[in-house]
Amino acid sequence: MANAKAVVFVALLLAAVLAAPTAVEGFGCFPDCYDRCANGRVGDVPCATMCAQACIVPKRLPDGSLPSEH
Repeated sequence: MANAKAVVFVALLLAAVLAAPTAVEGFGCFPDCYDRCANGRVGDVPCATMCAQACIVPKRLPDGSLPSEH
């Protein structure tokens, strides 16, 4: 029983360690995404568009309202 609890604890700890960086990585998302996508090319519009959609979180919803208003 103690061995099973230790395995569960280690699994949860590992999941927390792996998930923690993704919550902090919002800063620098666009430059990192663009560098990986463009692979050294400058002015790559498709990469810039994709990374903007993936990394930039809008402050307003498409209808113009704030998320806190819903």
